[in-house]
Amino acid sequence: MVLTTDALVEGTHFRMGWEPPPALGRRALRINVSDVAAMGAVPRAALVAIEAPADLPVRVLDGIMRGLVADARRLAVAVVGGNVAAGPHLALTVTLIGETGPRLLRRRGARAGDLLFVTGTLGGAAAAVRALEAGRRVSRPPVPLRVETARRLARLATAAIDVSDGLLQDLGHLCRASGVTAEIEAARVPVAPRCRRELGAEATRFALTAGEDYELLLAIPPRAAGRIGTVGCRLTRIGALRAGPPAVRLIDGARSLRVAGWPGFDHFAGRPRDRGGPAACRPRGSRLRMVAG
Repeated sequence: MVLTTDALVEGTHFRMGWEPPPALGRRALRINVSDVAAMGAVPRAALVAIEAPADLPVRVLDGIMRGLVADARRLAVAVVGGNVAAGPHLALTVTLIGETGPRLLRRRGARAGDLLFVTGTLGGAAAAVRALEAGRRVSRPPVPLRVETARRLARLATAAIDVSDGLLQDLGHLCRASGVTAEIEAARVPVAPRCRRELGAEATRFALTAGEDYELLLAIPPRAAGRIGTVGCRLTRIGALRAGPPAVRLIDGARSLRVAGWPGFDHFAGRPRDRGGPAACRPRGSRLRMVAG
């Protein structure tokens, strides 16, 4: 059995009006499903806690729960309880219980020589939020469902994590847990078309740190990689793990650049640009520091 919990907080992760209430309910469930999938597990039961201001229309809460419950049924997840409390803003917290398969994936377990793979594309969700914050009316892409993909790959992978706070930051968590160095090839990073269109030459660096993708990052030994087969979504090899202290290096053409720190989303960064509105998916190019060598 595995357990996870995550929250969506108004003003931090979303603004009212960015998406209809049912879509917000689905997002609250799926960000937790992503955690369970990254462990090679199947979601089984959920608890939902809601904080809401007294003047929030009941139809909004009903819509949120309709979307959440409908998605839960699609995934054979039972919504077994929860809580509602008054508060200054809307916040949705889901606790999800999952059941493991034959093999449990963790952040630790990756080894030097393993190849790094990522599902789907990166940067699309962050590019959409960037546009929404600028006042443009665009659709925020839904959180992808990778449960079946993760189950197929769990038998081959040595470690995994979902990409929620930016590829570089989440890869850093895996490197620390496994005690390895990662090398990422910039040219291989699967950048979402929307991100390419809107950011041009800066798209790759934006996609590496922006977060909110909820794709899977997996370490798979080379001999097992040849047995991957069909996994139900795009799967891209983006690099490899090497022996060495926990670190991330970006191979950009002929240059090998060490990523300074662990850039990505930080709730408590304390910088002025992180205040005064939704912090999720803010462009983080200015925070991505590289060191030659």
